[in-house]
Amino acid sequence: MGAFARLIPALLLLLLLPSACGPGNGKRKTAPRVFPNAPVILISIDTLRSDHLPFYGYGGVETPALSALRADSILFENAWSHVPLTLPSHASLFTGLLPDKNGVHDNLGYTVNPRVPTLAELLRKAGYATGGAVTSRVMNGNSGIGRGFDLWDDDIFASRPFQAFGSVQRPGDDAEASMEAWIEGKKDRPFFAFLHLYEPHSPYEPIEPFKSRYSNPYDGEIATVDAITGRFLDFLKAKGIYDRALVILLSDHGEGLGDHGEDEHGVFLYREVLQVPLLVKLPRGEALVSPSVSVPVQLSDVFTTVGQAVGLQGFVAPAGTVSVIDVADGIALPDRRIYAETFFPRIHFGWSELRALLDDRWHYIEAPRPEFFDLKSDPGQKVNLVEGKPDAFRAMRIEMEKLRTSFAAPSAVDPEMAKKLASLGYISSGATAGDGPLDDPKDHIETVGLMKAALHEFNAGNPDITVAIAEKLLKENPRMLDIWELYAQALANLGRTDEAVSALKKTIELGPPGSTQYVRSTANHCLQMGKLEEGKRHAELAKQMGDPAGDEILARACLALGDLKGAEAAALASLPSETNKNRGYLTLARVEVQRGNFAKALEYSDKALPRSARSIPHAGLHLLRGDIFARTDRHKEAEAEFKEEIRFFPSTLNAWSSLIVVFAAQNRLPDARKTVEQMIAVNGTVDSYLYAIRTLAIAGDREGAEHWQREGLKRFPQEMRLRKIPRPA
Repeated sequence: MGAFARLIPALLLLLLLPSACGPGNGKRKTAPRVFPNAPVILISIDTLRSDHLPFYGYGGVETPALSALRADSILFENAWSHVPLTLPSHASLFTGLLPDKNGVHDNLGYTVNPRVPTLAELLRKAGYATGGAVTSRVMNGNSGIGRGFDLWDDDIFASRPFQAFGSVQRPGDDAEASMEAWIEGKKDRPFFAFLHLYEPHSPYEPIEPFKSRYSNPYDGEIATVDAITGRFLDFLKAKGIYDRALVILLSDHGEGLGDHGEDEHGVFLYREVLQVPLLVKLPRGEALVSPSVSVPVQLSDVFTTVGQAVGLQGFVAPAGTVSVIDVADGIALPDRRIYAETFFPRIHFGWSELRALLDDRWHYIEAPRPEFFDLKSDPGQKVNLVEGKPDAFRAMRIEMEKLRTSFAAPSAVDPEMAKKLASLGYISSGATAGDGPLDDPKDHIETVGLMKAALHEFNAGNPDITVAIAEKLLKENPRMLDIWELYAQALANLGRTDEAVSALKKTIELGPPGSTQYVRSTANHCLQMGKLEEGKRHAELAKQMGDPAGDEILARACLALGDLKGAEAAALASLPSETNKNRGYLTLARVEVQRGNFAKALEYSDKALPRSARSIPHAGLHLLRGDIFARTDRHKEAEAEFKEEIRFFPSTLNAWSSLIVVFAAQNRLPDARKTVEQMIAVNGTVDSYLYAIRTLAIAGDREGAEHWQREGLKRFPQEMRLRKIPRPA
């Protein structure tokens, strides 16, 4: 039985409570309330189902902090997201617009329309300080989601020693601490603080004591995020901010949890992924007309709510949005239905997109096989009423014809970003829809689970299992470009490089005509697997097709082939491109190292460094700089560079090995041994043990090498490579 079905009695009870906008609800305001210069606190808890909170009728988890906030707030019983995905949902939250107007349809490949004003921009123009701290790479400021913020803290890395920058999330504690520090200096001026917490998002990994306390890890994550939110609210109270602030707490979308066959979110538009919690606390303890409101509201309404509540001069509410405070006050509002959509099935799988309309009773889902539900009698959405063709269904279908938004395909995704997200289970982009009617996602929901399983097995180091799952997926849906690419990588890891190249070429064949994304990707993968000539040919093809990355990839191909002049020429040609400039300088530095010109190499590597401390260096840059310093006996500087490479890319075993050698060269044996322990703890692969054994042996630490040989054989007793220790050089 699904969670909504279990909660039918509680939900029916809520429906019987008086609505703040229904007759007989006491005093009504005749004009919108305004709180000039009030601090605005917006807390977004990612992937939080409203029906998993006590104040929405759930008994499976305790949330003392959120429940205390609810006691001070208006609770909106029927708040809805427009898109069950993080970035598009927040884009609607910050712009008050639907995806076709704000420009964001998916987590990757889209940016917020630069012509659209954001809430942070409007508040900053009105004199507000604006600060945001986020906990997911999906909320990267490069997407435009951070536009208008004085501070947009999206540094999802280095919260602890040797943490991978590629982590898709950071602990909510880090973002909460960031917001506390920022607010400390803003107490005497109006400010807008946005705190994004990712804990309820998969993978569900609650911390103690909540991990032990709750058998359902999703509920454990909710308890975890409640504790984090509680610390933030306690801070606001201690600083005298809470009482005078407009505090809004919400979620961007819910989570499937197996209801209707979807474990997570993005594919479907059922209640469990669209309905979200929404609490609004008014400043100065202003009296509430009603503590709860049953009238449906939407996340884009938050834009209008804040704009009106703080009295932004000349503020114009986007069409179709209202202030939820007005809703609570019973101010007459136009009739409307709430729109939702997901293009995730189309972008990632080549299936049909879905759209939905809903009101206080009915929920219509436009699909190849449409669905229509009565939310009052069937909150779990188990009975499709389409065949009866009720009047409300026909009315919503007609209205959808007018509201249906347009679709723009995603732009090419930055390969580094795609790799970081895919390494933690995020599907990147790329499936072609083919010709004719598109499949209904309901017919293929098990494919999503298989795809995530393939990603999991690949990241767990099981390429053979990955290949088996990928072959099954491609047999059922041969147009899944993501899976062709993953299949190729798994084949390469098995040494089946010819088959891998064939799989990569399939992505080019199936990709959008004229697109260079998969040509470029094929070139890069070929270089990684040692197919240098093949990589060079595809780099040249990308260049011929006008891709600015073609020169940079060609430079690396030439360098790998030993053609230093060709590498230098191609790298110099790549420098006019801002996107590829740093990679070009890195290749030029490597060319000069090959020539033995370390001073020139260091000069080029300086130019390859990111211009901003908040930007990501290219993999291998700090490793190369450390190598240059080590070769010129500048050990302290070499040590610092190797540590930087490890900080950003802790799986780079060459960086660990180089750091160990630097310590050994200075007779710092305890530091060398400690670094080996850290390398094994962070990686724990067969290769990490091999690196430990070989590096210590070459450094003359036979005792250390033998120790890690014994430890490695305990963990990998069948691994023959661990049985031999090399002699010192």
